[in-house]
Amino acid sequence: MQIPSFLLRKLYVKGSLENVDDGFQFKLKNSLSPGTAVGMEPLKVNGNEYSLADTIISSEGESITGSEVSPDKAFMIKVGVDIVIRVKGEPLPEGEHKIDVSLTTKEAGKLVFDVTDSI
Repeated sequence: MQIPSFLLRKLYVKGSLENVDDGFQFKLKNSLSPGTAVGMEPLKVNGNEYSLADTIISSEGESITGSEVSPDKAFMIKVGVDIVIRVKGEPLPEGEHKIDVSLTTKEAGKLVFDVTDSI
């Protein structure tokens, strides 16, 4: 079942993009239905790809790197719960940024969407 991009964009918490000590982060909040992430592709910001090993996904006190997400080490995407995605690296410059997200869920297959937010 292919979920349209305009619905997937609603997962993004607008205004959550911010620089942190060791990079930047943003939030997702699932308002659609529970899911199970079984794979992830590198995030892209303004066309620049970031390593999955430097991408940390956190929710409800649990964390996993993007490179660890697999069918054997799935990440639960619960409804109504914040998911923080932190990327280690250089902070982003002030201004508007396009973020491309691609992950695979057990329930709906590949989910691909992009959002724009500012720092």
